[in-house]
Amino acid sequence: MSKKGRRNGFALGAAAVLALLMPAILAHNEYLISVLILILLNVLMVSSLRTIALLREISLGHVGFGLIGSYGSALFMMKGGLSFWPALLASGLLSAAVALALGYPFLRVKGIYFSILTLLTAETFRLVAFYWRGLTGGTMGLVGIPAPGPIALPVVGIVSFDETGAYYYLTLVTFAVCMAALYLTERSHLGFTWRAIKNGEEISQSVGINVIGYKVVNFAIASFFAGIAGSLFAHYQRSLSADFTSRFGVVTSIYLVVYMVVGGQGSFLGPAIGTIVLTVISEWARPMKEYQPMIIGAIAILVVLFMPGGLVGLSNLVKRKGRGPGGARGT
Repeated sequence: MSKKGRRNGFALGAAAVLALLMPAILAHNEYLISVLILILLNVLMVSSLRTIALLREISLGHVGFGLIGSYGSALFMMKGGLSFWPALLASGLLSAAVALALGYPFLRVKGIYFSILTLLTAETFRLVAFYWRGLTGGTMGLVGIPAPGPIALPVVGIVSFDETGAYYYLTLVTFAVCMAALYLTERSHLGFTWRAIKNGEEISQSVGINVIGYKVVNFAIASFFAGIAGSLFAHYQRSLSADFTSRFGVVTSIYLVVYMVVGGQGSFLGPAIGTIVLTVISEWARPMKEYQPMIIGAIAILVVLFMPGGLVGLSNLVKRKGRGPGGARGT
């Protein structure tokens, strides 16, 4: 293994150990653990959004597929009689199926037109959920969403996910599996083909690549993981609302894109870094609620102006600044 590979492996191991110890480090503070759960869900949403960005497209409606996953998973359990794990998988598949149905017409357009289509579609999903009283509770919201059922683990015994700490570990494990799947997909032949399409659609078509087919698959995979994140959110929150100020509103869609850009969409770790930093800052600025969007906006502008590659490239930027002409380290 190369030196870089060992360094990355050590960093990943350290991050995993830190994640496992976080509840103890935070003295089992329920509020702070809930923030950690929110961070994990946001990172998964933003990382799946970056999958679409691999095609040089920006979706402003990614949160709509999180909405489908949230309501789908809740209704699969409440009205369909499924247990949590089948409902979790079914919610992701439902989001992916909707993406497959919409992908062909949506991905035939590019740039701002694709972004507008996804934004309007997400708003349509939200309004349907907000007004369909018979299915989603309408303006009253959907309440009484069950928590995942308890499971028996070796040594640990029976684990109930009614507790915030236990739900954190459920979220962490599911998050780790999903992120590993996204990472491996990006580095597979599928990911290589997406990059080829990003760098030149006409050239890709000329060598026999089914460009629209690969784009639709990309859209469906990204939406699947958005649905998984939505499902985890629903069963943690135990209630859902689809009003404009909810998690499924336009503001959240914009924030997801900001997290990705600030972190650096050119790197797999970029969205995670951007999401963690900005979510922590958002929580810190919560008492200054009216100034919260301004603070996030100011940070985003500064990063775009002075670190176009995002926060993920900060260490490289510092190294370059510390070197003199010809690569020699300055005094």
